[in-house]
Parts: sequence; structure tokens; C-alpha cells
Amino acid sequence: MNIRKAFIYYRDFNTPAPHSICWRRTLLALLAMLAWAAALYAVLQWGIFVFFSIQVWPTTWVKDAAAHIVVGLVLYLVARSWKMWAAAFALITAVLQVSNGLKLTVLGSPVMPDDFLGFTNMLHLFSDWRLAAMIAAVALPVTVLAASIAWKRKSTWIALGSLVILLAAVFANAPEVIAFMDKRYGDWVWNQPGNYRDRGLVRHLVHEGVRSMARGKVDVSADDVHDAMLALDPENRRLAEACAPARRPNLYMILLESFWDPMVLEHAGIHPDPVDPRFRKLWEDAGHSTTMAPVFGGYTANSEFEALCGFPVTDNGVFFEGWLRNDAPCLPRYLDGAGYQSIAAHPNYAAFWNRVNSYRRIGFDRYWSKNDFVLDDMNRQFLSDASLYRQVWEKLQEMPESGPKFVYIVTFFGHLDYPLSKSRPEVIEVGMDNRMLKGYVNQVYYKSRELMDFVEKIRLEDPDGVIVFFGDHLPYLGANHEGYVQENIFPRNRADFDAEMFKSYVTTPLVIVDGRRGPVDTGTLPMYQLPARLLGLIGDENHGYLHLAQSSKLRYIRPLSGLSLYAPEAGKPVLCKQQTENQDERCPGILRLTRELTVLRQDLFTADQYSVGLQAGQRSFQ
Repeated sequence: MNIRKAFIYYRDFNTPAPHSICWRRTLLALLAMLAWAAALYAVLQWGIFVFFSIQVWPTTWVKDAAAHIVVGLVLYLVARSWKMWAAAFALITAVLQVSNGLKLTVLGSPVMPDDFLGFTNMLHLFSDWRLAAMIAAVALPVTVLAASIAWKRKSTWIALGSLVILLAAVFANAPEVIAFMDKRYGDWVWNQPGNYRDRGLVRHLVHEGVRSMARGKVDVSADDVHDAMLALDPENRRLAEACAPARRPNLYMILLESFWDPMVLEHAGIHPDPVDPRFRKLWEDAGHSTTMAPVFGGYTANSEFEALCGFPVTDNGVFFEGWLRNDAPCLPRYLDGAGYQSIAAHPNYAAFWNRVNSYRRIGFDRYWSKNDFVLDDMNRQFLSDASLYRQVWEKLQEMPESGPKFVYIVTFFGHLDYPLSKSRPEVIEVGMDNRMLKGYVNQVYYKSRELMDFVEKIRLEDPDGVIVFFGDHLPYLGANHEGYVQENIFPRNRADFDAEMFKSYVTTPLVIVDGRRGPVDTGTLPMYQLPARLLGLIGDENHGYLHLAQSSKLRYIRPLSGLSLYAPEAGKPVLCKQQTENQDERCPGILRLTRELTVLRQDLFTADQYSVGLQAGQRSFQ
């Protein structure tokens, strides 16, 4: 049998072939598979380098290519034909590589397993050609993959069954497996881009996939909780379940999407100042207070969790998505004991970032989402802040007077990619070539004015009300920190950040107005400490979970994924990295306190809530 006929046979696995040439057909098919997988890997690596300036380390290329080939071989074993396999494998790997490149350039972090859980959320952010592109990017590879599998072949089901058994075994032993993988292959907790470059995309997704399984099996012991509570509360005070305020003003908390002071970009040629002068004056009266967020450029829900629940997010993922599993003593539920009604308002789809379940678990009485608002003043698919504030106020006036209210508003206008409308034309000029920056500063012009109109209305009609508003994270101003890089504020690679850069990376404006008493100077406040500060303003006489963050030991500690930033009012900030030799002698204590906070957060929100039983009268640390 000559080579030409052998190729004819290997084109289709179902084509009968004489026994004498089976081995030739198999060998040629495998060689073709290897050649295709290797060539595809080379092309994709070249493509993401050219278009995204991203690449794995050269020392990783061989291992990364081998991992791609292994995935290709697994798919090849269940494929109905070589051509179908080649198309499916090419589509899947291309979509993964491009998605990874996009996320690295926008958020500075590689694709993580949790991103696949939140994919449907992303569909709600776009209504133009990008929505169709995102749907196609998922639907096309999945469809072609399903069509490529030889479902009627017995060997296919044996292979798929073996894969399921392997995954089940890994899941059952995920904590032990990830401990072995971290020890064997390493893990830069604080530098996920570095992990990607060390591992390559396939091994990175496998490694972090096992970690995600391990996080799903949160195992916090009662002893762990005992130790954590003693570390944070040495006085062993009883933790109250309800607030006991000295006064009960209405509380208004406004989370401002991507709100930040763009005039920090001193050389960007921004003219005139886009921030409303009334905001400037109020912020000055508040001592230019700031808050330190857990995220950059996205993942608003993590800032929400901290501002409402008083514990820091220290994982790469959205805490609302999968980790908030228990009814928890967050600000809405804690205030309920003092007779407060709690209302959340956000004009996005109700289920975005799992907000329906999350808001219920943290104690909100009502949740007004997109379907509860008249979409009468839109900037593309984003309801304007002016309309949002007006409609929320109207709804509040329609509610019966039955005690004080905690009103929590999350704005939507300000989201990527900063669209305007005919009623909101561009009025701010930018002196550098950055389309994102120009769109952003023009949105700030309108956001700050619509915010101050609303704040003035509240202060006029509810002069005793306590108002707090803050930015949830810094804005995205271009790929690989473009905009900030142009000003030499950040380098392109987050691994090169020092402590001052990390502080700038997470710091946004914060203003608290304590009714007739006026603005409050909080200094620089880690966002998870915001609930305790608000409770202090209304004179809460009890001591609950939210007060734990007010421990003097935690005052300047901003935990992040894989590291903690210590940022005192006086002196230089300090960066303490996990699993790393830290030069500053304060780092061991700072990282230890971060671990104690993480243990309590896991216990309260995800695991068995031993601390709830302990605070109910069973706290025994002897």
C-alpha cells in the first residue's frame, strides 16, 4: 500500500482498512495531529505577542506546547475525523488564547477558571457587534467540538468516562492535589501574570482549576476560628447580632462605577477639570479622604462585598459568585435589628454577579434592578446616573414611613467603554492620544455633576441623613495600564509594582457627610473597614462582626490577592507578599492578621459558621 492510499484511509476513522496498513494510518494521523497542534501553537503565540504584547517565557515554550498537544490528543481520541478534530481544536485554543490576551491587557490578570462561571454576566455589558462576537466566540467552538465527537463509538464513552473519573478523584482530593502542585510547580499568589508566563495557558488553567476545586471545599475548623477571633479581638467580647445605635438617621451609600480623580494625570492635557467644583469643595472639606479597593478596572462586586460585609476579598475571583453561601451578618442584616429597612438599587440585570442571591443573603429587604426602572435616559445600554437617582428618590417617597432606611445605590453609567449620548456631548479635551481616557474624563464630567445634584437634594430634604459615596475601583484607560503608563504612574507589568504603585492602584475618592455635622475626614480607609466607620458615626453601642475590622491592628492593612499593603497615614507604604522573603520586619505580623481575617471570612460566608455559634454564648478559648 503506498503513502497516498494510506492518507485516504486515515482521513476517516470509520473507513475500513486492511490490517497490514492500520499501523501506517495511525502513525500518519498522529504525525499530522502533532504537526497541526505544534504549528497552531506557534501561530497563536506569535499572534498574541503581536496584538497583545504578551508571551510566556521562552523557557516555557516547549512545556506549554506539549500541554497543548496533550489536550489535542485527548480530543483526537474521541474525534470522528481528522478534519473535524483540527477545526475544533483550532477554534478552542484560539478563543482561549485571545480571551486570555484581552483579560491581561484590560485587567492585568490572566484568564481564571472562575471567569467561565461569570461569562454570561459579560453578555449584559454590550449591545453592539461585541455582543455578537462574544456569543460566537463561545457558541462556535462548542458547536464544532460537539459535532466533531464520535458519539456512537464505544471507545469515545470509555475515554469520556475515564476523564470524568479522573476529575472526580481530583475534586475529592483537591486540597491535597493543589498543595502538591504548588510545591512541585510553584505559585506566585500575588503575580498571576507571572504564573501564566511560567506555566503557559493550559497548565495555568489546570493548576488554577484544581485550586478552584479546593476553594470549593472550604474546611475551616473550630480551632482555626478560635485562634482567629482571639487574634482580632483579644478582649473576647461578645459579638452582637443587631445594631444598637444612639441615633437612627437614614443612611445613603452610593457606589460610583469607576469613579476616580483624572486630574492625577498631570501631563495628560485634560482641560478643563472634569470634576464638579461642588465635589471638589466637599471632598476638600472631608480632608480628601480616600478608600482602598480590592480590585482594579472591574469586578465591582468585590468592592460591594467589602463595603457591605466588612471583610476583605483576597482571592482571584468574584466573591458573590460561588463563595457567599451563608446568610451573613453584613450591614443590611445588622441594621435590621435597629429597625432599618434596607434597599439596594442597581439598573443592571438583576442576576448580574449573582446579586439576587447575594443581596438576599446579606440582608437586603428590597432590590430594585433593571426591570424596576424606566429606561428613559440612556447612554447606549447604561442608564444615566441622573435618572437612576431621580427614580430611586421617587420610589423612596412612595414607601410607607416605617422607620429609618439604609439606601444602597450602585451606578451603571461609567462602565466600559465610557459611552456618551446626544444629551451628554463631549466637553472635555485631552492632550494625549488615548480614546479611552477622553471618553472617561467626559463621563466624569457628567457623573460628578449628577452626583452632586443628588447629594444636594438629600441634604436639603433629609438634612440628618448620613451620605457616603466612593469609587469602586480605578478606571481602565487602555491596554496594559495605558494612560497610567503614559504618566509614569504604573509600569505595564504588575509584577514590577512597588508599594507606592499598589497604593495608587487601589485608591479612589471617598466622601462621608454626617448629616448636619458635615463632611468627615477618614484619611485613607481600606474599603472593608467602611461598615465599622459608618456604625461608629451613628453611635452603635454594640460590638458585632463588622466591628472586627476596626481593630487597631488592622487600621492600615489592605489585603489583596497574594499580598497585603500596609499604608499608614505617616510614612511610606509597605508591601508584604505571601510565600516570599519580605525585608520589612512588620510583614510576618501583617500577613498573619490577613490570614486570620481570611479564616473568619471563610467561616462566616462560605463554611460552617462556627463563629456564629461561639458568639451566641459558646465562646471558650481556654
